Amino acid sequence: MSPPTQPALTAQQARLIRESIEALDDLAGPMTVLFYGRLFELDPSLRPLFHIDIREQANKLIAMLQTVVDSLDHFDQVRPQLAELGARHATYHVRPEHYRTLRDALLWALSRALDMQFDRETRAAWTVLLDAISETMLAGAQQGSAPPPGC
Repeated sequence: MSPPTQPALTAQQARLIRESIEALDDLAGPMTVLFYGRLFELDPSLRPLFHIDIREQANKLIAMLQTVVDSLDHFDQVRPQLAELGARHATYHVRPEHYRTLRDALLWALSRALDMQFDRETRAAWTVLLDAISETMLAGAQQGSAPPPGC
């Protein structure tokens, strides 16, 4: 598998992502409630994978999204953190197909929280970014599960 690349975001898409995450400032709590509700609705088997309080998990999600958005112009700076997160998630039994479910639930929650601001262009921008995050985390999960060299 080739190493993940920089997200293929245009300057306009990066701007839309930054504007939408700023708009979420006061809506982050309700948006994450929507997200987790939708996630567990789409795939109830995911619920047992969450062992900490969902509010704490929601805070981690928002913090990670903010970190990635802050690094849009320098995605390589967050790549190691995302790869490590992917390796850690693999130990929690997160499977590759779960990433698509998570993306779909997050896009749905963003659309509900941001309403009219989450137009087709903004959705497309977030899709590109979330796919790049997933690709990087999946690469980290694969590296974390690979046998050590020489085995």
